Amino acid sequence: MKVLKKGRPQKGWSIEAACSGKGNGAGGCSAKLLVEQGDLFTTSNTDMGGDTETFVTFKCPECGVLSDLNQKEWPPHNIRDGLPTRRQWDQGDYRG
Repeated sequence: MKVLKKGRPQKGWSIEAACSGKGNGAGGCSAKLLVEQGDLFTTSNTDMGGDTETFVTFKCPECGVLSDLNQKEWPPHNIRDGLPTRRQWDQGDYRG
């Protein structure tokens, strides 16, 4: 493969995502965002049967609504496994 025009340098993992409120009651503002690794944290939901499902989530800087990424948009395991929980993210400076 040849590089025809060099792109901008990447600082780790990132993805373009919209503030949708997906998985968190909707209500997102539809802002188009460049979500980076430091913007992500994990959230989870445990159903009445005791099964827990984990999500990769970000908080919109415009409106404050939480949105879950679709599973196909999640960062690779080596990044995802090191993400803070929402509580850790709220308490520390994980926002890049």
